Amino acid sequence: MYGFWLDAEPNPTGPSYTPLVCPNRSPLGGFANNVAHSNGRYGLRIFHQLMPASNPCGALVYDPTNQTDPYWQNPLVTAHFVNFTSYMNKQNGAIAEEVGDVRFENFKVADNLIAGIEFSNTDVTMDGTA
Repeated sequence: MYGFWLDAEPNPTGPSYTPLVCPNRSPLGGFANNVAHSNGRYGLRIFHQLMPASNPCGALVYDPTNQTDPYWQNPLVTAHFVNFTSYMNKQNGAIAEEVGDVRFENFKVADNLIAGIEFSNTDVTMDGTA
């Protein structure tokens, strides 16, 4: 159904559960030079939430008085999705649910049935970095 599906939970589930690991806030190692085509739904799906931060399990505190970095207490980390090609998928080339500083760089999407790229909710960070 999906070419690439990133489903980062707040914590590991099942027997691996620990509150000390927070995948949905962990920095993305890398996503580059991938191709997805002819999938039943999406070429790339970022499901639930992806808001990488310096301290993944720490609180995200927004400080509007700090113009340089309003998340200075736990700075956001940019997640780069680079050089992705997605075509002929039955829904979207790429879709993201709730994201922080996530950047799609040099994406090429074409001939997807519903849309090329769709973001469901980008206002989860107060400084507009999404």
